[in-house]
Amino acid sequence: MTLFDRSRAAHFNGIALFLVLALLVSTPVRVHVLIALLALYAMVYLVLARESVKLSALDYCVLTMLSLYAISHIPVFWLSDFSWRYLSPGLHMVAVIPIYLMLRHASPAISLTRYRDYMEWGSVIGALGAATIAIFQTQWQGNYKADGFLFHINFGYLSCSLLLICAALMQGSSRKFLLALGVLAGLAATLLSISRGAIFVIPLVLAMLLVLNFSRIGALRVTVVVIGFLALAVISYATVPLVKDRMHFTVQEFTSIAKGNVESAISSGGRLQLWRAATEAFKERPSIGLTYDEREVLNHELVDEGVVTEWVLGVSRGHAHSQYFETLATGGLIGALALVFYLILPAFYYAFMHVRQRDNTFALVGLVFSAGFILFCLTEVALQHEMIGTYYAYMQAVIFVLFLNSKNVVSRD
Repeated sequence: MTLFDRSRAAHFNGIALFLVLALLVSTPVRVHVLIALLALYAMVYLVLARESVKLSALDYCVLTMLSLYAISHIPVFWLSDFSWRYLSPGLHMVAVIPIYLMLRHASPAISLTRYRDYMEWGSVIGALGAATIAIFQTQWQGNYKADGFLFHINFGYLSCSLLLICAALMQGSSRKFLLALGVLAGLAATLLSISRGAIFVIPLVLAMLLVLNFSRIGALRVTVVVIGFLALAVISYATVPLVKDRMHFTVQEFTSIAKGNVESAISSGGRLQLWRAATEAFKERPSIGLTYDEREVLNHELVDEGVVTEWVLGVSRGHAHSQYFETLATGGLIGALALVFYLILPAFYYAFMHVRQRDNTFALVGLVFSAGFILFCLTEVALQHEMIGTYYAYMQAVIFVLFLNSKNVVSRD
């Protein structure tokens, strides 16, 4: 056995999967550093195994999807005098390609049971770590919101993603209690982050899980889960001042928006103005969108015209606070088409495969994980954050290979 044979590659990938999930938000370690090290190993592996590496049409589709974010931003990269800011997020996703190819080639040596163990333990430990930090920061240090070692919104999204993975893995698991503990820990961390973009995802995706598995779970268990969730929400509102304050703040904002006082709704109203500004940027150049400098100039014009308020001028680069509107503004139709493939299509693929293969847990994990990010990206440019973009691409690559392997679809070279 050598350092770069299939067994070693499968082993190192499994350990990396565990570490990425366990350390995601619980330590200052940026997990894209771990993924970068794995990518370097994968490059050497692929060079040594180059004669036996064969790509299928499906592989080329995955490689294209991992590349589309970067490719779609080449036009604005060119217009901006080659500022790497436009390509950096997409290139972090491209960096996952060697890992995907290595996983495909090493598939015969992958133990699905062992990889499931890595994923279960990693997500549970990661969620417990997130909850511990969130409780320490808010209840011990007295911080208003938990941000771990990140911005609180990103901390909320990543904590929620661990919650969703734990919830999906409960299907067919012998560790349901531990995974349920991971769900509760992820819920606590997400709530204490006060990231509404992450909090509102939880009931939507969990409801989808219940609907998809209603016949398997049974009406009684579904009822118990729904009642338990509602009870937890009420208890959180009644006993945690942070949750209560955030709910009141949200109601106040939506009330102001309904009355037409958008500028009074600092958070939600601000996002609406940024989305309006992003839409105007798209109209200026629908094919590829505008550069950040061009968007800032346009925002000044929109303020002068009374389309948006001066608050928008304080947002650097016209940041749209939505992956969808940001892509339209800087990326245009080309960027939007790419986004459909790298963000939307995976969820539909996994949904279709889950309907056909109800017992394939990895199809369910892929669906839940993808659906979560589709919703995260409504209120934040989540994938523009280099660590989150790398984590998203890495998990998609790993889950996809495990899904294929679980039905012996992966080619045996």
